[in-house]
Amino acid sequence: MFDGSLPEIGEVAALSDAALIDAAGGWGRVEAAACARKQAAMAEIFVRRTGLDAGERELWWVDPEAGVAAELAAALNVSTGMALHLTHRGVALRDRLPKVAELFHSGSISDLLVRAIVWRTYLIEDPDAMANVDAALAEQVVTWGPLSAKKTEQAIDALVERFDPGALRRSRDSSQYRDVTFGSPSDEAGCTSMWARLLTGDAKVLEQRVNEIAGSVCDADPRTLGERRSEALTALADGLTELACQCGDAECAAAGRRRTSPTSTVVHVIADADTVSAAQVASATDTAPAFVIGGGILPSSLLAATLERATSRQVRHPGVDASPETRYRPSAGLAAFVRCRDLTCRWPGCDKPADVCDLDHTVPYPLGPTHASNLKCLCRFHHLLKTFCGWLDQQLPDGNVVWTAPTGHTYITRPGSAELFASLCRSTGKLALPEPRTIAQSTGDRGAMMPKRRHTRV
Repeated sequence: MFDGSLPEIGEVAALSDAALIDAAGGWGRVEAAACARKQAAMAEIFVRRTGLDAGERELWWVDPEAGVAAELAAALNVSTGMALHLTHRGVALRDRLPKVAELFHSGSISDLLVRAIVWRTYLIEDPDAMANVDAALAEQVVTWGPLSAKKTEQAIDALVERFDPGALRRSRDSSQYRDVTFGSPSDEAGCTSMWARLLTGDAKVLEQRVNEIAGSVCDADPRTLGERRSEALTALADGLTELACQCGDAECAAAGRRRTSPTSTVVHVIADADTVSAAQVASATDTAPAFVIGGGILPSSLLAATLERATSRQVRHPGVDASPETRYRPSAGLAAFVRCRDLTCRWPGCDKPADVCDLDHTVPYPLGPTHASNLKCLCRFHHLLKTFCGWLDQQLPDGNVVWTAPTGHTYITRPGSAELFASLCRSTGKLALPEPRTIAQSTGDRGAMMPKRRHTRV
């Protein structure tokens, strides 16, 4: 694939404009071909692991499908959900769209186009119709030329309509789902986007209430309508019906409103003491940013508004000589330190917020003590995966965790605070603990204790 026929990075500056266009197109084809091979490998191990007679394992909470997805996620350094999406795409190409897959393998079509094809054809149930659509797509797709995303979908839908109209109707019906999602990779630090699909009537009611609350201040309020609408959504969540005006006029009736929340929702924000002090006095000092657990970076300039409603608690590093606690459940202080050090689940590629994770004893209690050097955050899914599915883990005094997969591959995860709050990652002391393989051998086959689903994944 890298046969020297395409220019390397160090060579591009000397190329003509035409040669640069040729290079971009050539490497695009290489990228598509590499992506096709990656997904084919993922599909092969997925089918191999899940195609066997699973028996009772289909009722395991961490069933074979979830287990192999987590293993692939660690290898690719992506989330388990992303790994599962990629794997299912590879399986669809292998089993449902072999002719399209051939074009993908040769680099003739892009991964973006393949995604659209897999998505728009996934509700075709008739094997003959699926084969006809696959053949027609392979014949026509290379002739389409540059198309917008919408036109690409329309071209695919036209072929689906031709061979299996029922699948297209099912696809259109399924696209009308309702959902609310928070966050996007393109979000700027300190802000989180929200996307929602609502029933039209519900959306109209929400729009009216947001506009009413946004309009509850005087005309001199310095915020834009968009900023007030944004704050109105938060006010609704707090059970409020008005905003406090920020005009600065002592005579304004809306300026004296106090923001009180009847709810018990807790948001955890971590910040250095210097950052908090600077925010409290509105100092322009260049201080480190804060971090919202489950939300991401919060620039120090935006911290002051959060502090107005915050209850501050000091998180202390336990030190290198701290004694283990004498019980299974860690104290509030130790638990707070571990969650602030880790910030997220410590599984490779997982970003589940630490405040909704379990506190896992790396070496199971009582063989392993309740101590900062033996505790880490794991979401419930990955906690079960570690316990029952053959993974081994070793925790180092600085909070790093070395994971060993069932295949023998190793991955290292660093605490989430390593770059933001390095002081939390100072050594918490080395413990005399048994080796991970010794622990695994002593516990034997634990599959019999795996929590069960009431229904299979299907």
